[in-house]
Amino acid sequence: MTTIAEQIAAHFGSLPTLEPESVAVRYQGTQTSWGQLGLVADGILECLAAAGVPEGSSIGWIARNDPALLGALIGLIKGGYTVSPVNPHQPVQKIAEQLRALGMAASVGVAQDFHPEVREALADTGGVGVTIDAQAVPAARLLADGDTVGSGPFRKLDDAIVERLTSGTTGEPKRIQVPAATFQKALELGARSEKDKQAEPLKVKRSPGILLTTFSHSGGLWGALLALNQARPVELFDKFDVQRWADAVERGQVKAANLVPSMITMVLEQGVAPEKIKSLLVIRAGTAPLDPETQRAFEEAYGIPVLTEYSASEFMGGIAGWSLADHKLYGESKRGAAGTLRPDMQVKITDVETGEELERGQIGILNLKSPRIGPDFIKTTDLASFDTDDFLWIHGRADEAINRGGFKILPEKVAETLRQHDAVREAGILAVRDSRLGQVPIAVVEIVEGAQTSEQDLKDFVRSQMPAYMVPTSIELVDALPRTLSMKVDRPALRALFQDKYHF
Repeated sequence: MTTIAEQIAAHFGSLPTLEPESVAVRYQGTQTSWGQLGLVADGILECLAAAGVPEGSSIGWIARNDPALLGALIGLIKGGYTVSPVNPHQPVQKIAEQLRALGMAASVGVAQDFHPEVREALADTGGVGVTIDAQAVPAARLLADGDTVGSGPFRKLDDAIVERLTSGTTGEPKRIQVPAATFQKALELGARSEKDKQAEPLKVKRSPGILLTTFSHSGGLWGALLALNQARPVELFDKFDVQRWADAVERGQVKAANLVPSMITMVLEQGVAPEKIKSLLVIRAGTAPLDPETQRAFEEAYGIPVLTEYSASEFMGGIAGWSLADHKLYGESKRGAAGTLRPDMQVKITDVETGEELERGQIGILNLKSPRIGPDFIKTTDLASFDTDDFLWIHGRADEAINRGGFKILPEKVAETLRQHDAVREAGILAVRDSRLGQVPIAVVEIVEGAQTSEQDLKDFVRSQMPAYMVPTSIELVDALPRTLSMKVDRPALRALFQDKYHF
């Protein structure tokens, strides 16, 4: 009897054989076939075996958006290794430090990511590097012919198919290990339709997916895994470009697309012609709160329902979200809600101070339970409420609440108000130390290009909408806010920008 891990390995290993000549990936004007992904996958396994990499090792997956990295996913999962993402979009020295700290037997990636500092880190830990290129022959090769691993010890995660990185919105990203059973359940929940859930016979899909998020972000990795699991060809981007995205939708007659809120705003601002994306039946929006007015404006402009989702790396994806049926019934009355719970999720809202369970509609700490993770409720850092119609509402993070002289301020509520101003594209709210009140809020605001406003104008606007204690004491105007890989406002980077001016 095969184990779940063996079933997953066999499934992913079969993908390149379904239609070897058909296009699996379109990327920057190149086309990569399923067969070419298979050559990458098998080439990696040959290199790892030749180098003496221990079975079941954790392998560094240097997560640049490149077709070869999809082949690497197939190969590592097929071979029974753990996929451990390494973010290439950070200083080289930091990459090297992470590789030393993780101590992995091997890392795979495209040639440009094996900087001298990275090679030195591999040498220090006894690991080997494998460079991959889906358009080359061979498609995978060791950094140096004849390389073999050192004596170790090397990182090994029992039963983990992949690791997922948290977003790093409030600090250093954390690594979440995903065991085989959890991985399989999450893939089943992530299937687009009942047809996608059919295990046999597996066929290459005709409608492509569009992968916009960097693979080094949890959502980007998971989007790639879902597409591969369904044998779905993809249009791969290394960064979002509105016109290229619209062209990809039109070319592939794409039915469903995923956009983070900032991308939805960009589509609106650039005025994409509705006929370019008329094939879309739905837009799914996640990773960050979507401003209800932006959602309404998009739906009015394009006639395409926008379904918001709430997820977390710790729970392997979706926690709550909207269905088309929900949208038809509650599209206006529940606009701004995260949606209804996924079938395998249970929720409990507890008091911030006492931990006692609250009644429906009251705001408190969100606690979640799912068989994906285990038998117990897990306390999150999000503030939420659960209404009588079973809709979940997210009100910000409990660990970011600002205590202004005893008055609690939820930063996201202030940012949401600022975003309603015509001149504001995005806003980030930070807590600043104050000798009298303990903490006060300040705002850093990204202004719409060409718009005119002032700090006082924005303060007056917030004051007209919210209690006086919620009005930021200072508002900084910037051309662009720093963002994480998932396009959320990067709070640590935001603090760093103003560390010489404020005491955080």
